[in-house]
Amino acid sequence: MEACGERGMSVAKQENPAAARFARWMLGRAVRYWPEKNRSWGLALAAEIDETTSAFEAVRWSLGGIRFFTRSVVSSAWAWMKLPAGGSLPGGADGPEGPLLLPRRSRLFTTAVLAAAAFLLALPEGREAMRTVRSSWQDFQQTGTDLRKLDELAARAEKEKDAGTLAFVALSTDDSKRASELIEQAVSLDPQYVWAYAAENRRIGADSGQPDWPAQLQAADPGNAVPLLLAADRLVEPRVEAIVLHGPPLGTEEKVLASDPKWVALMEMAYTAPRYDSYFQKHSQLTREVWNREKNLSPAIAVAGLWRHEMPSLLHIKIFSQIKIADAKKERAAGDLEGAARLLGQVDRFGVRMADSSGTKIEQLIALSLARNAEREMVDLYSNAGRAEETEKATAQREKIEARMLGMRWGSDPDAGARVKRFRREATIVQVSAILGLASGLGALAGILWLEFRPGRRAKQQAIWRRLSCWAADYAPAAFLAASGAFLLSFLPYQRALAEYRASNYRVIDQERLMDALWSLISFPEAVLGVDAAVAFWASVTIALSALLLIVLVRGFYRTRRATANPA
Repeated sequence: MEACGERGMSVAKQENPAAARFARWMLGRAVRYWPEKNRSWGLALAAEIDETTSAFEAVRWSLGGIRFFTRSVVSSAWAWMKLPAGGSLPGGADGPEGPLLLPRRSRLFTTAVLAAAAFLLALPEGREAMRTVRSSWQDFQQTGTDLRKLDELAARAEKEKDAGTLAFVALSTDDSKRASELIEQAVSLDPQYVWAYAAENRRIGADSGQPDWPAQLQAADPGNAVPLLLAADRLVEPRVEAIVLHGPPLGTEEKVLASDPKWVALMEMAYTAPRYDSYFQKHSQLTREVWNREKNLSPAIAVAGLWRHEMPSLLHIKIFSQIKIADAKKERAAGDLEGAARLLGQVDRFGVRMADSSGTKIEQLIALSLARNAEREMVDLYSNAGRAEETEKATAQREKIEARMLGMRWGSDPDAGARVKRFRREATIVQVSAILGLASGLGALAGILWLEFRPGRRAKQQAIWRRLSCWAADYAPAAFLAASGAFLLSFLPYQRALAEYRASNYRVIDQERLMDALWSLISFPEAVLGVDAAVAFWASVTIALSALLLIVLVRGFYRTRRATANPA
């Protein structure tokens, strides 16, 4: 039997197939990472595998050992999770008693609390809240992430021949050259997006790459004053740019514009056009369509394009109204009352058409001011001429316009004022909870990492930092969860404002609610600290740092005194 056994062993060792070698290697690797608590069992299993007489038996023995190893690892991991952060199992690096200072809460409790907070923030509502608040911290300026998202949208739209998304990206990007290229592609795919040329933001020195876009726009939208006004602005842009850059005497721009017959002719045609549409409604509707399709867009992308929406020069519109009123005064001085009334009527009707359009609020206010000035001159014209009936009509029209202007002023609408105050209160809670959540989350992470990776045997030398880390590991996760919950609950009014804007069909109240909501997030420091928010903020930072420095100096002084009084 002994000879036979020796012969069997020698045969197994001689054969030594690949399966047996792999089984021995796998069990050897398991022993290397076997938990210390029952490591002796692993060593025994590894030693016994050499006694197997066949490859099948070696593989079966190894698999049994691996199962035992898995149960041991799971059991040790569960025991480790029930210890506080920084604690180690018996036989760990910190010795049998472990470090002197440990948190009160177990790793399991800490992990569960942090996982609950992460789950809240990972919800669609949480992601939207984080995107919006992060954008507000950047004053809704586009970040590198936003620019990459725009590039991704543009690439996909080019591939899918999506003219609407191309136009949206063009109106949302800061790159004027890229915007012009995208608009050209959009118009070539679908000519209805020719209005995007008018909405594209054109800063001084930058213009659309397509040279004949004003003519295209006039042909596509006849009867609209805006293409004519934009053509007039483009005509005098080089001279206006020179005036702005060199700063000539006041009134130079008015004289330059009035002396240009082509500009005057275009403005005359615009003032007599039957409609005024600056395409803001089309732009808003396009934003809604893309935003509903791309739910993960940040407000910095979705709304920034609307905030930069181009419109005709309101200054040039006002200058031309002054030219018309001055011509009316000349007609009146010459005794032609009907001619004067006709010129003033043109200004009044243009202002009313512009105010009744679906444009921005600033356009409507400027338009009403034009109509009011014309009506004032009309009242003076008819009253001096003794025409009581016309004077009464002009006075009533002027009062109607002034009442409308008064209703658009800040604070004139009680509901709007209450809405703004409500959003500002909510913004304080949102921003404070976001800041506390960020601070507590980072504090929890820093405390746990410090406890886990700093050796406990050096606790005496780093007692203060270890106490702070224990305190952070105990309380920061719960604070993070509470702040995350408060953050999501306080953001609900903003979420409703965003959802109502995306779902509405260009209702003014939804537009205003969204703008009030976003601006309240930006104005948070001012609402809390007052108008001099920056001064108050940096003063508080200076005071806090000074107090910290004083504490460090005092503590160092007392430690030095104790060391002197008790020499080693």
